[in-house]
Amino acid sequence: MRALVAAQSVAMIAPPAPPKPSTDGQRLGRFTRWFLALPGLPVLLPMLLGAELGTAIGDRQEVAPVTGLLAQMPLPCIGALLFVIGAQVPHKQLPALAGRTLAILTAATALPAILVLGYGAMFGARGALGVPLLTVASSSLSVSNNMWVGIVRKIGDPADVAAGCVAAVVSSGPLVPLLVLAVWKGQLTGLPWALALAAVLLLGGGLLAGAIRPASKRVLAYLTTPLLVAMSVAMGWAIPTSALAREAPAGIVVAVTSGLVTGGTAALLYRRVLRRPAAIGWAASAPAGVSVTVPTMIAIADPTWAQWAPVATAQTAAAVLTGIVLTTFLGTTTRPRTTSGS
Repeated sequence: MRALVAAQSVAMIAPPAPPKPSTDGQRLGRFTRWFLALPGLPVLLPMLLGAELGTAIGDRQEVAPVTGLLAQMPLPCIGALLFVIGAQVPHKQLPALAGRTLAILTAATALPAILVLGYGAMFGARGALGVPLLTVASSSLSVSNNMWVGIVRKIGDPADVAAGCVAAVVSSGPLVPLLVLAVWKGQLTGLPWALALAAVLLLGGGLLAGAIRPASKRVLAYLTTPLLVAMSVAMGWAIPTSALAREAPAGIVVAVTSGLVTGGTAALLYRRVLRRPAAIGWAASAPAGVSVTVPTMIAIADPTWAQWAPVATAQTAAAVLTGIVLTTFLGTTTRPRTTSGS
């Protein structure tokens, strides 16, 4: 009897056994970690946020300073990101940087340029199925700097990351589409070479800074993600969400078609020629976020394209968002299992 009473007393004093962890909680935790590890997430969510804010706020006078700041933010962010990426590249990898940049430009710029010229030769400026030539030229000739950095920094080395940035410098913006469309028309117009030269100088400045002060590389590396987020919000601000739903089907078709061609070719070159993981090449599938502004820039430089600019802007915006989702899927599913990036 005394033993029973003592046992009951101990049971009352002793703390209860900790509950077993919930299986649902473990699954939710794994899903959350997997979701946050998606390489396109730091680009897609801020870009959608910027698009929603731009639609909700619009052109209200009370927020005009904020609107002006966001409209001017992409170029400074791109310049800062180029400097940061350039500082991370070891100088011993500069020969590898040249070869990898050439492979990316072949897949993401040279091959699509041939296809754009063929599309224009077959269907003219009006295009086919409601997709004008301006849309194809704006969304098919570039590499997304954001997506490339977000994916490749987890599965590649600094030379891989910098190679995509150099390719993005060359291809992103109105320079290459203007040149291709000028070739299609048979006449050259004024091209913004100074912008491309400034971007190359910023990347070179980062290389020089990394060589002079190697300790600065670690500090600058912490700026990569904040710059990606800020640049994505600013680019999303320019997406016309009112026309996005109407032109989304055409933009999705353009993004998937060009993304599979571009990413597949880059993956093949990376695997067969460079002997590197094919997943790095698939990171070239997404068009640059700045492509949303390319139709307007082309229409300003060459007014003969002005009638197609509104439709091309909405379709290019849908292509940019689709390219982020597509490249996230391709970069995630083809990522080497042996890497510890996630």
